[in-house]
Amino acid sequence: MNVKRIQAVVFSLGFFTLAVLVAPGFARAQTAASQDSIVPNAAVGYGGATGFAMAAHDEIIAAESTLSLSAGFMHTQYHENAKPGTGDDETGFSYGVGAGVSGLVPNPVIRADLYTALSYDFDAGNITYGGHYLYSGLPATATDNAVFNRLELRLGPGFALADGLEVIPFVAGGYQAWNRNINQKDEIGSDEFYRAGLLGGGLKLDYAATPQLVLSATGEMLAVVGGGTRSSDLGLNFEFGPTGEERVELGADYAVSGPFHVFGRFDWEHFDYSGSKLSAATLDIGGFGYKFYEPLSTTTQFGANMGVEYSFY
Repeated sequence: MNVKRIQAVVFSLGFFTLAVLVAPGFARAQTAASQDSIVPNAAVGYGGATGFAMAAHDEIIAAESTLSLSAGFMHTQYHENAKPGTGDDETGFSYGVGAGVSGLVPNPVIRADLYTALSYDFDAGNITYGGHYLYSGLPATATDNAVFNRLELRLGPGFALADGLEVIPFVAGGYQAWNRNINQKDEIGSDEFYRAGLLGGGLKLDYAATPQLVLSATGEMLAVVGGGTRSSDLGLNFEFGPTGEERVELGADYAVSGPFHVFGRFDWEHFDYSGSKLSAATLDIGGFGYKFYEPLSTTTQFGANMGVEYSFY
C-alpha cells in the first residue's frame, strides 16, 4: 500500500467518523434547545449545549484525564531490499506493556479545552527472520529477539461539539527504537539498533456513547527525522533521511466505578527508513575490502492494548 493511499484511508476515516457522529447530534441538539426554551436557568456550555451534552462533555474530560497502565501485543512486518533477490524480511508477534498520562482541562477564556498526552509502549518477542548470509548471499532463516520502544507527546486544543462529541487537533513529537538481535552469526543485522525522532500532528475524535462509555478515533501524520542505525558487529553507524509515518488508533474507555476506568486500544502504523549511503570506511574481511550501507526498508505494525486507568477529574 503506497503512502498516498494510506493518507486517503486515514483522512477518510476521520471525515466518515465525524459525519456519522455529528449528524444525529444536530437533531438531538435542536430538541434540547426547544426544551431549554421553557426551562429557566439552563446550564450552557461552550457551544450552547445543555443537559446530556454537558454531562457527556464531563465524561469525555474524565476519560482523557487519566493515569493508565496496559498490556498487549504487536505484529510487525518488515522488508528491506539490499538488491533484487536479496531482501531481508521479518514478521511476527511481540508482547509488552504501556503506560500513559493525559489531561483535558476546560478553559472558558478561550472557549476550548487544553489537551496533553504522554504515552510509552514497550514490546519484545521472537520475530522470524528470512534473509541471507552476509558474505555468501545464500538464504538464511533465523530468529530476531526484537525489542521495540515508542514514546509520544501530544499537545492541542479540544473543542466540545453537540451531544458529547469532542474534536482535538494536536501536534505531536516522539521517539521510536528497535533493537534488532538476530540469534545466528553472520547474517545482516545480527546486532543492530534502529532509532528515529517523530514530528507531526493529527486529529482525535471522542464520542460519549453512554454515560460510562467514550469511544475515540485518531489519525496521525508524522515525519520520521534524525533516524539511523548502529551495527555493533560491523562497528558502523548509518544515518537516514526524513520519511513519513501514518498511524490510526481506535479506542474505548469505560468508567467502571468512580475514578476507576478500563480501556482498550487498537492501533495500526506504517513507516519507512530511507536507507543510507555507502560507508566511508572500507572493512578488511578475509583479505577483501567491503563497503556497507543500510537499504531502504518499510515497516507495518498493528496491535492492541487493554488496561486500567485512574481518572483524576
